[in-house]
Amino acid sequence: MTGIVKIYGDAKVGKDTNEIFCPVLKSLSKNGSYLLIATLFVFGTLLGVIKGISVKQVMSNYSYDVLVILIVMELFTNLIAETGIMQLLAIKIAALSKGRKRICLALFGALMFLISSCLNNITAVMIILPIVFVLLKTLEVDKKYICVFFATLLALSNTGGAASPVGDFPAIVIMTSGITTFLSYLTHAFPLFLITSLALIFIWTRIVKKENDDDGIRILTIMNLKSRYKHIGIRFDVLKWLIFIFFGMFIAWSIIPQEIIPPEIIAILGYVISMVISSIKRIKVNQKIDLKSVLTIASFLFFAEIVSETGILKVLASYMQDNINDPKLLVMLIMVITSLVSGLFSAGPAAAAMMPVIIQICQGPLSQQSDWIAVAYAASICAGSSLFMWSATAGFILSGNVNDARITDYNEKQLNWGVSQYMKYGVINYLIQISIALIAIWIIL
Repeated sequence: MTGIVKIYGDAKVGKDTNEIFCPVLKSLSKNGSYLLIATLFVFGTLLGVIKGISVKQVMSNYSYDVLVILIVMELFTNLIAETGIMQLLAIKIAALSKGRKRICLALFGALMFLISSCLNNITAVMIILPIVFVLLKTLEVDKKYICVFFATLLALSNTGGAASPVGDFPAIVIMTSGITTFLSYLTHAFPLFLITSLALIFIWTRIVKKENDDDGIRILTIMNLKSRYKHIGIRFDVLKWLIFIFFGMFIAWSIIPQEIIPPEIIAILGYVISMVISSIKRIKVNQKIDLKSVLTIASFLFFAEIVSETGILKVLASYMQDNINDPKLLVMLIMVITSLVSGLFSAGPAAAAMMPVIIQICQGPLSQQSDWIAVAYAASICAGSSLFMWSATAGFILSGNVNDARITDYNEKQLNWGVSQYMKYGVINYLIQISIALIAIWIIL
């Protein structure tokens, strides 16, 4: 026994430090999100009681529509995944790259952006990772490449999620807030986040060392990947209907006012029709949702609603408007504050907590620029989400899967990727994203 042992009577008290703390830390890492959920609900309720706020009234104004859209889009993603199209795309991209590390990074990054802009980014990450792991295990990779590769994927899952109104939780909150419309957000946000994503891909691919063209290992890698996934069958008969329904939902969100048919009802109708078609076509449907993420977001919304009812955020918004005369500087200051809040406390709390401030500002002298303010808000949350591992929706899920995959370097040493390994890459991701967003808003407003 390597630890210090103290004897009190006949009992041995004290164990090896690792024996004591490792299980505790492991338990906290697994159950930390549940502790956060409980903390937000308990503190929110206590704050409401102390301030004399009716919790029942808070729940009557609760953003159930956000949760409904989030759940429905995750279930819709499951239907898309069952057709096998995402796995096929990942394999095609791997083959197209010919095993070149720069091209692998660029193509898989582009795929992550596109999938995350349409579907749940956590599910998108989980679907393409198996193909990525097979590819990386057979290439000669090192610690630096692993850090760059997954740091890029994480950042692009954030920019993709912010590029469309249904890509991720903050975008859904913005869409349902009333400060912009579905079509206005899409036409304003998608070009900005596409440019940001291309900048991220360009910068990070420059960091990766270019290989020689005569490397035979890369050819064997692609052959091995193709042989593993050669039996994947694509259900195009179902996929074409799902794509048709998906674009129908987009059109309905774009042209039908929320006052007539709320966006969550459109989402439910589209999903129900998709389920009927999938059942008729006899496609296997594995409809699972991440209840933990739903409860986490539910707790964020509850706590943010309580804080909003206290009036603190309205006072903050009024103070900034009264003391900062230049509208550009006001918006840019809010962007920086929001990005840092997102980075420190994750995108969920920031999106829910700062929305009342944004709504207050959009009702003031900047009402004519509410579409761009909504995009600026999304861009700041997106930048903050890339700052730390815990800031991103898919951060710890991606890290856990990378470590479980046991990717090794040239010397057969396992390459781990977590909070500390991501830190400096996250800071660079944040600076790139917030800089582009601030420059864009300064030019546009």
